[in-house]
Amino acid sequence: MPTPGPVAAGGGNGQVWVNMKDKVYHCQGDRWYGTTKSGQYMSESAAVAAGARASRGKACGTK
Repeated sequence: MPTPGPVAAGGGNGQVWVNMKDKVYHCQGDRWYGTTKSGQYMSESAAVAAGARASRGKACGTK
């Protein structure tokens, strides 16, 4: 499995990282947060509205 690259600037509290190519979002603390090639930060609600789904099917804040 590939290792994540450097983390993109930005993000932070309340922001998810959306892989725009795959339409999957990653929560803060996830190993892929801010590291996929074609992504951007946005709120979780904006990510869902844009058609993205949670990584591993778990929304942020759920265990």
